[in-house]
This record gives sequence, C-alpha cells and structure tokens, in this order.
Amino acid sequence: MTTNPPIRPLSHLNPLLLCLCLIVAGCGGSNYSPPSQPPPSPTPGADVISMQGSWTIWFQSSVTSNTFTVLEANISQSGTSVFAGAPSALVYQGTTLETTIPLTSLGSRCDSGAVGQVTFDGAISNVHATSETLTFTLTENGNLGTAVISGSATTNGMQVLNGTYTLPPACGSPGDHGTFQGFQDSVRFSGTDPYYGNFPGNAFIVRFLSGDGFNISVSGTDNGTPFTLTGSTTGFFLTLTGQISSQEVTWFGLYDSLYNTFQLYDSDGKPVGTLTPNPWDY
Repeated sequence: MTTNPPIRPLSHLNPLLLCLCLIVAGCGGSNYSPPSQPPPSPTPGADVISMQGSWTIWFQSSVTSNTFTVLEANISQSGTSVFAGAPSALVYQGTTLETTIPLTSLGSRCDSGAVGQVTFDGAISNVHATSETLTFTLTENGNLGTAVISGSATTNGMQVLNGTYTLPPACGSPGDHGTFQGFQDSVRFSGTDPYYGNFPGNAFIVRFLSGDGFNISVSGTDNGTPFTLTGSTTGFFLTLTGQISSQEVTWFGLYDSLYNTFQLYDSDGKPVGTLTPNPWDY
C-alpha cells in the first residue's frame, strides 16, 4: 500500500459513511498542528492551481467546539471551477478523539434515517500564484430539508488552510459558523498487505486492492472461509458490498493513514470492528 502523507492534525480526528471512505488521524484535543514533512509546493507561475482529486475536509464548529462535519470528496476541476456531487461527495458527523474523528452519524444534519446527497460547488481564484482563494457552497439535501454551508479558504492544490464557514439555521437545527481545513489524499492498496480483525465471533484476514479510478476490492477469510467484497472510495471513506458466509453485507470504512487502520461500520452507521496490520493489535 502506498499513500501520500496527508496534511492532518497530530491531535484528534476519526470517520465512515453510508456513502463511504477509507479513514483519518490525530492525537489530543481540538487543536491541530501541521505534519513534520510539508507537501511539495506547486510550480510557481501556474495559471490555475489544481484541486482535481480526492479530498478530506473537516469543519469544526465554533458554537460546539467538539463537533465536526467531515466532507469526503473526489473533486473534479474545469478551469477555475471545482465540483463534487453524488456519489463523489459525502459527509458524516463526528467528535474529537485520539487519532481521528470518530463517526457519530452518517450523512448531514438534514438526514433522518436515509442518507441524502451533498454537493460541493466552488471556484478558485486565478492569480498566477502558489496560493489561491477557494470559495464554495456545500449543499446538504436530506429528507428534513436543505442546508447550505458557505466557505472560503486559501489553497495550494495540496491543502486547504485558514478556512471559515457559515451555516444559516436549517433542517430544524440552529445556525452555525466555524473554521475548516483539509488535504488532498492519495491512497493506493497493492492487495498484498494483510489486515486483521476479530469481530464478535469472526476472525477476519483481509487484503485491499485498488482498481481503476476510485474502485477497490477486498479479498479475505472469515474464520478461514474465503470471501470477496467490491466497492469504491471517496476520500478516505470506502463502501464495500458482497457476501460473507452466505450473508449479504454492506460495510462502510474509514481509513486512518497515520496508524494504517480501518474502522468499519454497517449500513446503519454502527461500528462493526477495526482492521489493523498487526494480528496482535486487534
């Protein structure tokens, strides 16, 4: 498995969704510090910085400081316009913890029961510089209504920094405002590295194999019985479906690239278990 080291907090953070991703990291409170190795800088003089690719962006409320909305998105770009919609964008709610942002609910504040859709629609300034301004709206559509987050930040194509957002009252919730940051993530799995998990009554050994685009497949054994799951990734979030021991399963996973672990959830967003690279850690 190869990853580009993400720009993430060494404090607290963790996620997964009824729409998917591979996971995240941190260790402390709600304060974040930059990584020890900065990402490569874009080439000076570029007309437009590219945000094309897979992103994780987390919004921290200034009203309830331990509450996060996490956006996982496979962003496309045309000129200075950037966009991600279903199924290439999803959100989940979480709170601060040790290494990542633990998922507390799938979907947005406008979802109840079924998970709705989100749309990320924005633009970056064309200033012929190594840092540009990103402005966007994040529209959450669910069965409780629609909420629209408006935000702005700076970006160098690898990170989103110094972001601020506002959210008017919507879907029965009060208005909100706060800060956000994010990073472009690149995670590829070779299919050779095993991960281990001991879920109730089940001993799993699995291997993840990245396919074309954002597709992914999993081969593994459940108490020695082989199975195969297929799915796709959105940011660090992943969705997997298939049969295990003749039972249909839908798993959503969050990948923590700092600790190289997966937190898995079922279709109701309830924790299923953790997969680690070391058999003695689960």
